[in-house]
Amino acid sequence: MQKELAMMMTAGQAVRRIRLDKHMALREAAGEAISVAQLSRFETDRQDLGINVLLQVLTNINSNITEMRHVQLAGESDIAVDRLVAQLKTQGKSPAELAMAAQADLQKYAHDPPRRLERLVAGALWIYLTESYGIQPAIPADSRRRLVAEAQGYLGRVETWGVTELSLYNLYSPTLADDDLFTLMKPALSRGKSYIGLYEYFKIVPFILNTNFSIFVSHNRLDLATATLRMTEDFLADEGSGIVAPRIFYIFNQGLLLFKQDQPAAGRQKCTEAIRVARIFDEDPVIDLLTKRLQKWENHYQEAGFTDILI
Repeated sequence: MQKELAMMMTAGQAVRRIRLDKHMALREAAGEAISVAQLSRFETDRQDLGINVLLQVLTNINSNITEMRHVQLAGESDIAVDRLVAQLKTQGKSPAELAMAAQADLQKYAHDPPRRLERLVAGALWIYLTESYGIQPAIPADSRRRLVAEAQGYLGRVETWGVTELSLYNLYSPTLADDDLFTLMKPALSRGKSYIGLYEYFKIVPFILNTNFSIFVSHNRLDLATATLRMTEDFLADEGSGIVAPRIFYIFNQGLLLFKQDQPAAGRQKCTEAIRVARIFDEDPVIDLLTKRLQKWENHYQEAGFTDILI
């Protein structure tokens, strides 16, 4: 999740970090675009640079704007939706506390058009938490309808989706009917692929595929769950072969499908394989999450109404 904004590097600090990592002098980075004194003032936050000059400086140090932002954020997400979710999470540790915080934010921005994104994110979390954890009071049906309609209306008006739109689609996936969700999945992904940077695309697409799989398998739509696994396999083979965590979740999801197909021993073996791979790559948060999920599935997968939906 997004770090606190106060902890984020400035653009000048990020440029300095990249330049020093490459063992380049100020005069090399400045080139013909700017004086050494001006670049020094920029790196120490005493002067701003225009975007064209900044791009030239980045070119001079064999870098680019995407790498600069990655350094600024220490590898964390630069997605507005992620930032809003992280801010909400600071207001409550338990699902019930987080649901109350989401409800409060929703009411706070209910009549504030410029804060639409805050309202939609808070509303999505309120719906998810109350329905997934049975938190009372339940979200009123009319409030739920308005939120879902507003989210779908917004997404329907945007012709080319960026990271924000894909992230909202992911958050509101549990509110859609299974067949509608599956029908929208391919166009949703293709709308983003031609528009957003590959770095962000490789981050958000696995989340969407994993969310939708968890919805379908929880709803016993094994046909759609199987089709989503095939789409995940295609993504990993064609575009995501070098990323580890999505492949781990793909293996784990194969195991969950086997549980649903009344093959618990095979399912347990496949899920354990995923956790083993996570250990090899030191994916500690993934190990913890999947270990808890496997225990949950082993104990409850045969119970009526059992769900395990992730967003």
